[in-house]
Amino acid sequence: MEDQTPAVHEIVAYTSHLEVRGEVRAWPPRRILDVLNSEQIPYLTVDQASVVPLSRWGKAQPAIAESVILNKDEIILVWLVRETKIERPLLATPYKTPQRITAYSGPFVAQGTLHIVREATLAQALDAMSERFIALTEPSVLCLSVAELVLRGGIVLGLNKDRVMAMQVA
Repeated sequence: MEDQTPAVHEIVAYTSHLEVRGEVRAWPPRRILDVLNSEQIPYLTVDQASVVPLSRWGKAQPAIAESVILNKDEIILVWLVRETKIERPLLATPYKTPQRITAYSGPFVAQGTLHIVREATLAQALDAMSERFIALTEPSVLCLSVAELVLRGGIVLGLNKDRVMAMQVA
């Protein structure tokens, strides 16, 4: 166990005002959503980071830092670019069905598939989810304040449900 290397996840995190690109190292190895939803860690450390204010997106060179610390409360969404695969034990979970949704959060409109308990409505499913960051698969995102900022073809989107202003079934 001691010779295990940390999981490395390449991400792009967005706040209301910043885009932060880089790597998140998880030790012990775990998925990016497990890191985001860890209540013991209020901050997300992004290594080999580049930071661009959304107001300067596409117009300015990013600031480069060995490490940037983000307050998880301020993160609206995290786009997973590349991940270290983590083996997960098989757990008995209730049957979930995919539901295509559109979420409006800060300057972002995100679309993707949210997996919810079969007999639940979207509102009931959100109420039942204890995690702060929810996973959207097959995600796409556009930024209303930066027309050129469009994300497509991601692995998973971690969406801070505390920052969602509105959500609807697509």
